[in-house]
Amino acid sequence: MKPIMQTLEPSPKIVAGGLPRVKVAGATDVVAHADDPRWQLARRIAASGSLGRSRLLTDFLLYIVDRHIRDRTDEITEQQIGILVFGRAEGYDANDDNIVRSYARNLRKRIDEYFAAEGKEESLRLEIPRGGYAPSFSTIRLDTESSTGNLIDPHPMSPPISEADKASDDSSTPEFEAHLQSLPTIVEAPTPILILPWYKEPGVVLRKYGAVLALCIGIILGLGGAVLGPLPFLKRVFPSASESASISLWSQIFSSDRDTFIVPSDDGLIIMQRLTARPVPLSSYVNGSYRTNIKMDGDSGAPEILKLGGRRYTSVVDLAFVAHMAQLDEVVPGRMVIRYARDLRMDDLRTGNAVLIGSTEANPWIELFQAHMDFRFSINPGSDKPSGILNSHPQVGENALYSASDQDHTYGLIAYVPNLTSTGHVLIVGGLNTAGTEAATTFLLTPSLMMPTLQRAKMAHGGLQPFEVLVGAANVATNASAPQLILERIGPS
Repeated sequence: MKPIMQTLEPSPKIVAGGLPRVKVAGATDVVAHADDPRWQLARRIAASGSLGRSRLLTDFLLYIVDRHIRDRTDEITEQQIGILVFGRAEGYDANDDNIVRSYARNLRKRIDEYFAAEGKEESLRLEIPRGGYAPSFSTIRLDTESSTGNLIDPHPMSPPISEADKASDDSSTPEFEAHLQSLPTIVEAPTPILILPWYKEPGVVLRKYGAVLALCIGIILGLGGAVLGPLPFLKRVFPSASESASISLWSQIFSSDRDTFIVPSDDGLIIMQRLTARPVPLSSYVNGSYRTNIKMDGDSGAPEILKLGGRRYTSVVDLAFVAHMAQLDEVVPGRMVIRYARDLRMDDLRTGNAVLIGSTEANPWIELFQAHMDFRFSINPGSDKPSGILNSHPQVGENALYSASDQDHTYGLIAYVPNLTSTGHVLIVGGLNTAGTEAATTFLLTPSLMMPTLQRAKMAHGGLQPFEVLVGAANVATNASAPQLILERIGPS
Protein backbone atom coordinates (compact mmCIF):
# COMPACT_ATOMS: atom_id res chain seq x y z
CA MET A 1 0.00 0.00 0.00
CA LYS A 2 1.44 3.31 -1.07
CA PRO A 3 1.83 5.99 1.60
CA ILE A 4 -0.54 8.94 1.49
CA MET A 5 1.26 11.80 -0.22
CA GLN A 6 0.64 15.47 0.50
CA THR A 7 -0.47 17.83 -2.24
CA LEU A 8 -0.07 21.53 -1.46
CA GLU A 9 -2.08 24.21 -3.20
CA PRO A 10 -0.09 26.46 -5.57
CA SER A 11 -0.99 29.39 -3.35
CA PRO A 12 -2.23 28.78 0.23
CA LYS A 13 -5.57 30.44 0.71
CA ILE A 14 -6.41 32.55 3.72
CA VAL A 15 -9.46 31.50 5.66
CA ALA A 16 -11.22 33.00 8.63
CA GLY A 17 -8.73 33.81 11.29
CA GLY A 18 -6.01 34.63 8.79
CA LEU A 19 -4.56 31.08 8.66
CA PRO A 20 -3.54 29.28 5.44
CA ARG A 21 -5.67 26.33 4.35
CA VAL A 22 -3.73 23.33 3.06
CA LYS A 23 -5.23 20.67 0.83
CA VAL A 24 -3.88 17.25 1.85
CA ALA A 25 -4.62 13.92 0.24
CA GLY A 26 -6.34 11.90 2.95
CA ALA A 27 -8.27 14.73 4.57
CA THR A 28 -9.09 12.63 7.62
CA ASP A 29 -5.46 12.86 8.69
CA VAL A 30 -5.57 16.65 8.57
CA VAL A 31 -8.83 16.79 10.46
CA ALA A 32 -7.37 14.46 13.04
CA HIS A 33 -4.62 16.88 13.93
CA ALA A 34 -6.35 20.14 13.03
CA ASP A 35 -6.70 20.88 16.75
CA ASP A 36 -3.16 19.80 17.58
CA PRO A 37 -1.33 22.77 19.20
CA ARG A 38 1.73 22.02 17.05
CA TRP A 39 -0.31 22.28 13.84
CA GLN A 40 -2.03 25.45 15.03
CA LEU A 41 1.34 27.01 15.85
CA ALA A 42 2.67 26.12 12.40
CA ARG A 43 -0.38 27.72 10.79
CA ARG A 44 0.07 30.90 12.83
CA ILE A 45 3.70 31.14 11.74
CA ALA A 46 2.70 30.48 8.12
CA ALA A 47 0.15 33.30 8.24
CA SER A 48 2.50 35.77 9.92
CA GLY A 49 4.41 38.56 8.28
CA SER A 50 7.68 36.90 9.28
CA LEU A 51 7.47 34.47 6.37
CA GLY A 52 7.35 37.38 3.93
CA ARG A 53 4.30 36.04 2.08
CA SER A 54 6.43 33.33 0.50
CA ARG A 55 4.31 30.39 -0.66
CA LEU A 56 7.31 28.06 -0.83
CA LEU A 57 8.38 28.81 2.76
CA THR A 58 4.79 28.23 3.88
CA ASP A 59 4.57 24.91 1.99
CA PHE A 60 7.95 23.85 3.41
CA LEU A 61 6.90 24.56 7.01
CA LEU A 62 3.48 22.92 6.79
CA TYR A 63 4.88 19.84 5.05
CA ILE A 64 7.49 19.05 7.70
CA VAL A 65 5.10 19.74 10.61
CA ASP A 66 2.40 17.57 9.04
CA ARG A 67 4.83 14.67 8.61
CA HIS A 68 6.17 15.15 12.15
CA ILE A 69 2.69 15.04 13.71
CA ARG A 70 1.80 11.91 11.73
CA ASP A 71 5.05 10.18 12.80
CA ARG A 72 6.22 9.92 9.21
CA THR A 73 9.60 11.49 9.80
CA ASP A 74 11.17 9.15 7.23
CA GLU A 75 9.58 11.46 4.62
CA ILE A 76 11.27 14.57 6.05
CA THR A 77 14.35 14.24 3.86
CA GLU A 78 16.00 16.63 1.45
CA GLN A 79 15.03 14.41 -1.49
CA GLN A 80 11.35 14.12 -0.50
CA ILE A 81 11.04 17.83 0.30
CA GLY A 82 12.63 18.72 -3.03
CA ILE A 83 10.13 16.54 -4.89
CA LEU A 84 6.91 17.25 -2.93
CA VAL A 85 7.43 20.90 -1.98
CA PHE A 86 9.67 22.32 -4.71
CA GLY A 87 8.46 20.23 -7.63
CA ARG A 88 11.76 18.55 -8.43
CA ALA A 89 11.73 15.42 -10.59
CA GLU A 90 12.07 11.97 -9.04
CA GLY A 91 15.74 11.09 -8.56
CA TYR A 92 17.05 14.64 -8.94
CA ASP A 93 20.61 15.23 -7.71
CA ALA A 94 20.48 17.19 -4.43
CA ASN A 95 24.24 17.75 -4.60
CA ASP A 96 23.85 19.88 -7.72
CA ASP A 97 20.57 21.46 -6.62
CA ASN A 98 20.67 22.87 -3.07
CA ILE A 99 17.30 24.61 -3.11
CA VAL A 100 16.07 22.70 -0.01
CA ARG A 101 19.13 23.67 2.03
CA SER A 102 18.85 27.28 0.88
CA TYR A 103 15.18 27.56 1.84
CA ALA A 104 15.78 25.71 5.13
CA ARG A 105 18.32 28.37 6.19
CA ASN A 106 15.82 31.08 5.32
CA LEU A 107 12.98 29.27 7.12
CA ARG A 108 15.02 28.89 10.33
CA LYS A 109 15.76 32.61 10.27
CA ARG A 110 12.10 33.52 9.71
CA ILE A 111 10.92 31.29 12.55
CA ASP A 112 13.39 33.03 14.88
CA GLU A 113 12.01 36.40 13.71
CA TYR A 114 8.46 35.25 14.46
CA PHE A 115 9.22 34.29 18.06
CA ALA A 116 11.19 37.51 18.57
CA ALA A 117 8.26 39.70 17.47
CA GLU A 118 4.76 38.47 16.59
CA GLY A 119 5.07 35.21 18.50
CA LYS A 120 6.92 36.38 21.59
CA GLU A 121 3.91 35.46 23.75
CA GLU A 122 3.80 31.89 22.41
CA SER A 123 4.39 29.28 25.13
CA LEU A 124 4.91 26.53 22.54
CA ARG A 125 8.05 26.99 20.47
CA LEU A 126 9.12 25.43 17.15
CA GLU A 127 12.59 25.10 15.69
CA ILE A 128 14.31 23.16 12.93
CA PRO A 129 17.60 21.84 14.35
CA ARG A 130 20.56 22.16 12.01
CA GLY A 131 21.68 18.97 10.32
CA GLY A 132 18.14 17.92 9.40
CA TYR A 133 14.69 19.20 8.49
CA ALA A 134 12.46 17.56 11.14
CA PRO A 135 10.85 20.18 13.43
CA SER A 136 11.29 20.16 17.20
CA PHE A 137 8.74 21.53 19.68
CA SER A 138 9.30 22.73 23.21
CA THR A 139 7.28 24.55 25.87
CA ILE A 140 8.53 27.56 27.78
CA ARG A 141 7.10 29.18 30.92
CA LEU A 142 5.78 32.68 30.37
CA ASP A 143 5.64 35.16 33.28
CA THR A 144 1.98 36.16 33.26
CA GLU A 145 2.23 38.23 36.41
CA SER A 146 1.37 41.86 35.94
CA SER A 147 4.35 44.06 35.34
CA THR A 148 3.17 46.30 38.14
CA GLY A 149 2.46 43.51 40.61
CA ASN A 150 5.80 43.79 42.34
CA LEU A 151 5.95 47.56 42.54
CA ILE A 152 6.09 49.12 46.04
CA ASP A 153 4.17 52.31 46.67
CA PRO A 154 6.80 54.90 47.61
CA HIS A 155 4.14 56.82 49.55
CA PRO A 156 2.14 54.22 51.52
CA MET A 157 -1.14 55.34 52.97
CA SER A 158 -1.31 55.76 56.76
CA PRO A 159 -3.65 53.34 58.48
CA PRO A 160 -6.98 54.84 59.58
CA ILE A 161 -7.14 56.22 63.11
CA SER A 162 -9.64 54.41 65.27
CA GLU A 163 -12.00 56.15 67.68
CA ALA A 164 -10.03 54.67 70.57
CA ASP A 165 -6.84 56.19 69.19
CA LYS A 166 -8.55 59.52 68.81
CA ALA A 167 -9.69 59.34 72.42
CA SER A 168 -6.16 58.64 73.61
CA ASP A 169 -4.65 61.42 71.48
CA ASP A 170 -3.08 63.93 73.88
CA SER A 171 -2.10 66.46 71.19
CA SER A 172 -4.85 68.84 72.30
CA THR A 173 -4.26 68.64 76.06
CA PRO A 174 -2.90 71.65 78.08
CA GLU A 175 0.17 69.60 78.99
CA PHE A 176 1.00 69.07 75.28
CA GLU A 177 0.55 72.78 74.48
CA ALA A 178 2.93 73.65 77.33
CA HIS A 179 5.45 71.19 75.94
CA LEU A 180 5.33 72.90 72.52
CA GLN A 181 5.96 76.29 74.12
CA SER A 182 9.11 74.98 75.79
CA LEU A 183 10.72 73.88 72.46
CA PRO A 184 13.33 76.24 70.93
CA THR A 185 12.25 78.32 67.96
CA ILE A 186 13.71 77.14 64.58
CA VAL A 187 14.27 79.80 61.92
CA GLU A 188 14.85 78.67 58.31
CA ALA A 189 18.09 80.11 56.92
CA PRO A 190 17.90 81.83 53.53
CA THR A 191 19.44 80.08 50.50
CA PRO A 192 23.01 81.34 50.13
CA ILE A 193 23.81 83.26 46.94
CA LEU A 194 27.09 82.25 45.35
CA ILE A 195 28.84 85.14 43.63
CA LEU A 196 31.48 84.03 41.10
CA PRO A 197 34.40 86.14 40.05
CA TRP A 198 34.17 87.49 36.48
CA TYR A 199 36.55 84.88 35.05
CA LYS A 200 34.26 82.03 36.26
CA GLU A 201 31.02 83.36 34.79
CA PRO A 202 30.26 81.72 31.36
CA GLY A 203 28.53 84.81 30.02
CA VAL A 204 31.51 87.02 30.74
CA VAL A 205 33.90 84.47 29.22
CA LEU A 206 31.87 84.27 26.00
CA ARG A 207 31.64 88.04 25.71
CA LYS A 208 35.34 88.58 26.28
CA TYR A 209 36.83 85.57 24.47
CA GLY A 210 34.07 84.33 22.09
CA ALA A 211 35.88 85.37 18.93
CA VAL A 212 39.14 83.73 20.05
CA LEU A 213 37.33 80.49 20.97
CA ALA A 214 35.53 80.39 17.64
CA LEU A 215 38.81 80.86 15.79
CA CYS A 216 40.47 78.04 17.75
CA ILE A 217 37.56 75.66 17.16
CA GLY A 218 37.64 76.47 13.45
CA ILE A 219 41.36 75.72 13.21
CA ILE A 220 40.92 72.40 15.06
CA LEU A 221 38.04 71.31 12.83
CA GLY A 222 39.90 72.34 9.72
CA LEU A 223 43.00 70.37 10.68
CA GLY A 224 40.88 67.36 11.67
CA GLY A 225 39.04 67.40 8.36
CA ALA A 226 42.26 67.64 6.38
CA VAL A 227 43.92 64.80 8.30
CA LEU A 228 41.02 62.42 8.94
CA GLY A 229 38.74 63.28 6.05
CA PRO A 230 34.94 63.38 6.32
CA LEU A 231 33.61 61.05 8.98
CA PRO A 232 31.25 58.28 7.75
CA PHE A 233 28.52 59.13 10.24
CA LEU A 234 28.54 62.76 9.04
CA LYS A 235 27.98 61.52 5.49
CA ARG A 236 24.93 59.59 6.66
CA VAL A 237 23.52 62.48 8.66
CA PHE A 238 24.35 65.15 6.07
CA PRO A 239 24.45 63.35 2.69
CA SER A 240 25.37 65.22 -0.45
CA ALA A 241 22.86 65.65 -3.27
CA SER A 242 24.30 62.68 -5.17
CA GLU A 243 24.31 60.48 -2.07
CA SER A 244 20.69 61.44 -1.31
CA ALA A 245 19.70 60.38 -4.81
CA SER A 246 21.50 57.06 -4.37
CA ILE A 247 19.79 56.49 -1.02
CA SER A 248 16.39 57.00 -2.67
CA LEU A 249 17.14 54.10 -5.03
CA TRP A 250 18.58 51.60 -2.55
CA SER A 251 15.85 52.27 0.02
CA GLN A 252 13.35 51.13 -2.63
CA ILE A 253 15.32 47.97 -3.45
CA PHE A 254 15.90 46.99 0.21
CA SER A 255 12.95 47.15 2.62
CA SER A 256 11.99 45.56 5.92
CA ASP A 257 8.63 44.21 4.74
CA ARG A 258 9.82 41.93 1.91
CA ASP A 259 12.83 39.88 0.79
CA THR A 260 15.35 41.21 -1.72
CA PHE A 261 16.79 38.40 -3.85
CA ILE A 262 20.29 39.01 -5.21
CA VAL A 263 20.76 36.77 -8.27
CA PRO A 264 24.27 36.56 -9.83
CA SER A 265 24.79 35.26 -13.36
CA ASP A 266 25.03 31.57 -14.25
CA ASP A 267 28.32 31.51 -16.15
CA GLY A 268 28.21 27.73 -16.62
CA LEU A 269 25.08 28.31 -18.68
CA ILE A 270 26.94 30.85 -20.85
CA ILE A 271 29.76 28.42 -21.60
CA MET A 272 27.33 25.65 -22.50
CA GLN A 273 25.34 27.89 -24.85
CA ARG A 274 28.47 29.13 -26.56
CA LEU A 275 29.70 25.56 -27.17
CA THR A 276 26.34 24.23 -28.35
CA ALA A 277 25.43 27.43 -30.26
CA ARG A 278 21.88 27.03 -28.93
CA PRO A 279 20.13 29.53 -26.66
CA VAL A 280 18.34 28.33 -23.51
CA PRO A 281 14.90 29.92 -22.99
CA LEU A 282 13.58 30.53 -19.49
CA SER A 283 11.06 27.66 -19.67
CA SER A 284 13.84 25.11 -20.35
CA TYR A 285 16.03 26.69 -17.70
CA VAL A 286 13.35 26.46 -15.01
CA ASN A 287 12.44 22.80 -15.61
CA GLY A 288 16.04 21.72 -16.22
CA SER A 289 15.35 20.17 -19.62
CA TYR A 290 18.18 22.17 -21.20
CA ARG A 291 20.62 19.78 -19.51
CA THR A 292 18.95 16.55 -20.70
CA ASN A 293 17.00 17.13 -23.92
CA ILE A 294 19.72 18.69 -26.08
CA LYS A 295 21.34 16.21 -28.46
CA MET A 296 24.71 16.76 -30.07
CA ASP A 297 25.09 13.96 -32.62
CA GLY A 298 28.62 12.98 -33.48
CA ASP A 299 30.21 14.96 -30.67
CA SER A 300 31.90 12.60 -28.20
CA GLY A 301 32.34 15.46 -25.76
CA ALA A 302 28.63 16.31 -25.67
CA PRO A 303 27.97 14.81 -22.20
CA GLU A 304 30.78 16.86 -20.67
CA ILE A 305 29.61 20.01 -22.44
CA LEU A 306 26.05 19.55 -21.18
CA LYS A 307 27.35 19.11 -17.62
CA LEU A 308 28.56 22.68 -17.75
CA GLY A 309 24.94 23.75 -17.52
CA GLY A 310 24.77 22.16 -14.07
CA ARG A 311 27.92 23.71 -12.66
CA ARG A 312 27.66 26.67 -10.31
CA TYR A 313 29.97 29.24 -11.86
CA THR A 314 29.69 33.00 -11.62
CA SER A 315 32.03 35.90 -12.33
CA VAL A 316 34.26 37.88 -9.98
CA VAL A 317 32.56 41.06 -11.23
CA ASP A 318 29.20 39.77 -9.97
CA LEU A 319 30.65 38.76 -6.61
CA ALA A 320 32.32 42.15 -6.16
CA PHE A 321 28.99 43.85 -6.91
CA VAL A 322 27.16 41.66 -4.37
CA ALA A 323 29.81 42.35 -1.73
CA HIS A 324 29.49 46.10 -2.29
CA MET A 325 25.70 46.00 -2.00
CA ALA A 326 25.95 44.07 1.26
CA GLN A 327 27.80 47.05 2.77
CA LEU A 328 25.11 49.61 1.91
CA ASP A 329 23.45 51.32 4.88
CA GLU A 330 20.02 50.72 3.30
CA VAL A 331 20.39 46.92 3.36
CA VAL A 332 18.14 45.04 5.79
CA PRO A 333 20.38 42.05 6.63
CA GLY A 334 17.54 39.72 7.53
CA ARG A 335 15.82 40.43 4.22
CA MET A 336 18.77 40.16 1.81
CA VAL A 337 18.82 36.70 0.19
CA ILE A 338 21.56 35.66 -2.26
CA ARG A 339 20.05 33.08 -4.60
CA TYR A 340 21.78 31.26 -7.47
CA ALA A 341 19.87 31.83 -10.72
CA ARG A 342 18.97 28.14 -11.04
CA ASP A 343 17.42 28.18 -7.53
CA LEU A 344 15.23 31.25 -8.01
CA ARG A 345 11.49 30.67 -8.32
CA MET A 346 8.72 32.63 -10.02
CA ASP A 347 7.11 33.22 -6.63
CA ASP A 348 10.23 35.10 -5.50
CA LEU A 349 9.72 37.65 -8.27
CA ARG A 350 6.05 38.03 -7.39
CA THR A 351 6.39 38.73 -3.67
CA GLY A 352 9.88 40.18 -3.28
CA ASN A 353 12.34 42.69 -4.63
CA ALA A 354 15.23 41.45 -6.75
CA VAL A 355 18.56 42.42 -8.27
CA LEU A 356 19.16 40.37 -11.44
CA ILE A 357 22.79 40.46 -12.60
CA GLY A 358 23.98 39.66 -16.14
CA SER A 359 22.27 39.34 -19.52
CA THR A 360 19.49 37.02 -20.68
CA GLU A 361 22.22 34.59 -21.75
CA ALA A 362 23.54 34.39 -18.17
CA ASN A 363 20.34 35.05 -16.25
CA PRO A 364 17.24 33.90 -18.19
CA TRP A 365 14.92 35.43 -15.55
CA ILE A 366 15.51 38.81 -17.19
CA GLU A 367 13.31 37.58 -20.07
CA LEU A 368 10.25 38.10 -17.85
CA PHE A 369 10.76 41.88 -17.83
CA GLN A 370 12.15 42.65 -21.29
CA ALA A 371 8.71 42.94 -22.91
CA HIS A 372 8.15 46.13 -20.88
CA MET A 373 11.60 47.62 -21.50
CA ASP A 374 12.88 49.95 -24.23
CA PHE A 375 16.42 48.53 -24.05
CA ARG A 376 16.60 44.76 -24.42
CA PHE A 377 19.33 42.17 -24.61
CA SER A 378 19.51 40.46 -28.00
CA ILE A 379 21.88 37.51 -27.65
CA ASN A 380 22.41 35.31 -30.72
CA PRO A 381 25.10 32.69 -30.06
CA GLY A 382 26.26 30.72 -33.08
CA SER A 383 24.50 32.87 -35.69
CA ASP A 384 25.52 35.54 -38.13
CA LYS A 385 23.16 37.97 -36.44
CA PRO A 386 25.12 40.26 -34.10
CA SER A 387 24.38 40.28 -30.40
CA GLY A 388 23.81 43.56 -28.65
CA ILE A 389 21.40 45.75 -26.71
CA LEU A 390 18.35 46.49 -28.82
CA ASN A 391 16.83 49.98 -28.77
CA SER A 392 13.18 49.12 -29.49
CA HIS A 393 12.07 52.77 -29.93
CA PRO A 394 15.07 54.68 -31.31
CA GLN A 395 14.82 58.46 -31.27
CA VAL A 396 16.56 60.90 -33.57
CA GLY A 397 20.30 60.28 -33.61
CA GLU A 398 20.06 56.93 -31.76
CA ASN A 399 21.07 53.50 -33.02
CA ALA A 400 18.62 50.62 -33.19
CA LEU A 401 21.28 48.20 -31.91
CA TYR A 402 24.33 48.75 -29.73
CA SER A 403 26.51 45.72 -30.34
CA ALA A 404 29.84 44.52 -29.05
CA SER A 405 31.20 43.81 -32.52
CA ASP A 406 33.91 46.36 -31.73
CA GLN A 407 36.15 44.46 -29.31
CA ASP A 408 37.48 47.72 -27.87
CA HIS A 409 34.07 48.91 -26.72
CA THR A 410 31.28 47.38 -24.65
CA TYR A 411 27.81 48.22 -23.35
CA GLY A 412 25.92 47.69 -20.12
CA LEU A 413 22.32 48.13 -19.03
CA ILE A 414 20.67 49.31 -15.80
CA ALA A 415 16.88 48.96 -15.56
CA TYR A 416 14.59 49.69 -12.60
CA VAL A 417 11.18 48.04 -13.17
CA PRO A 418 8.25 46.71 -11.09
CA ASN A 419 8.22 43.08 -9.98
CA LEU A 420 5.72 40.65 -11.50
CA THR A 421 2.83 41.87 -9.32
CA SER A 422 3.88 45.54 -9.18
CA THR A 423 4.17 45.24 -5.40
CA GLY A 424 7.96 45.51 -5.34
CA HIS A 425 10.92 46.44 -7.50
CA VAL A 426 13.44 44.66 -9.72
CA LEU A 427 16.84 46.09 -10.61
CA ILE A 428 18.49 44.60 -13.71
CA VAL A 429 22.24 45.21 -13.99
CA GLY A 430 24.15 43.51 -16.77
CA GLY A 431 26.13 43.76 -19.95
CA LEU A 432 26.94 42.05 -23.21
CA ASN A 433 30.03 40.54 -21.57
CA THR A 434 31.94 40.71 -18.29
CA ALA A 435 33.31 44.15 -19.15
CA GLY A 436 29.78 45.38 -19.95
CA THR A 437 28.46 44.16 -16.60
CA GLU A 438 31.41 45.84 -14.87
CA ALA A 439 30.59 49.10 -16.67
CA ALA A 440 26.96 48.90 -15.51
CA THR A 441 27.81 48.07 -11.87
CA THR A 442 30.47 50.80 -11.69
CA PHE A 443 28.05 53.38 -13.09
CA LEU A 444 25.30 52.29 -10.68
CA LEU A 445 27.56 52.41 -7.62
CA THR A 446 28.90 55.89 -8.45
CA PRO A 447 26.37 58.35 -6.95
CA SER A 448 27.59 61.32 -9.03
CA LEU A 449 26.98 59.37 -12.27
CA MET A 450 23.52 58.12 -11.27
CA MET A 451 22.29 61.39 -9.73
CA PRO A 452 20.89 63.06 -12.91
CA THR A 453 18.82 60.01 -13.84
CA LEU A 454 17.55 59.44 -10.30
CA GLN A 455 16.57 63.08 -9.91
CA ARG A 456 14.60 62.97 -13.16
CA ALA A 457 12.94 59.69 -12.12
CA LYS A 458 11.94 60.97 -8.67
CA MET A 459 8.20 61.45 -8.15
CA ALA A 460 6.42 63.96 -5.92
CA HIS A 461 5.85 61.43 -3.11
CA GLY A 462 9.54 60.48 -3.06
CA GLY A 463 9.35 57.18 -4.95
CA LEU A 464 11.00 56.48 -8.28
CA GLN A 465 9.50 55.94 -11.71
CA PRO A 466 10.79 53.01 -13.77
CA PHE A 467 13.93 53.96 -15.66
CA GLU A 468 16.50 52.45 -18.01
CA VAL A 469 20.09 53.52 -18.58
CA LEU A 470 22.37 52.33 -21.37
CA VAL A 471 26.04 52.86 -20.57
CA GLY A 472 29.13 52.43 -22.68
CA ALA A 473 32.79 51.95 -21.78
CA ALA A 474 36.12 51.10 -23.29
CA ASN A 475 36.92 47.39 -23.11
CA VAL A 476 40.51 46.99 -22.01
CA ALA A 477 41.45 43.31 -21.66
CA THR A 478 37.86 42.43 -20.55
CA ASN A 479 37.86 45.30 -18.06
CA ALA A 480 35.64 48.36 -18.37
CA SER A 481 37.03 51.85 -17.92
CA ALA A 482 35.25 55.18 -17.41
CA PRO A 483 31.59 54.19 -18.05
CA GLN A 484 29.51 56.91 -19.68
CA LEU A 485 25.78 57.48 -20.17
CA ILE A 486 24.72 56.67 -23.75
CA LEU A 487 20.90 56.63 -23.58
CA GLU A 488 18.23 57.06 -20.93
CA ARG A 489 14.51 56.36 -20.59
CA ILE A 490 12.33 57.59 -17.71
CA GLY A 491 8.84 56.28 -16.99
CA PRO A 492 6.94 53.14 -18.01
CA SER A 493 7.75 51.81 -21.46
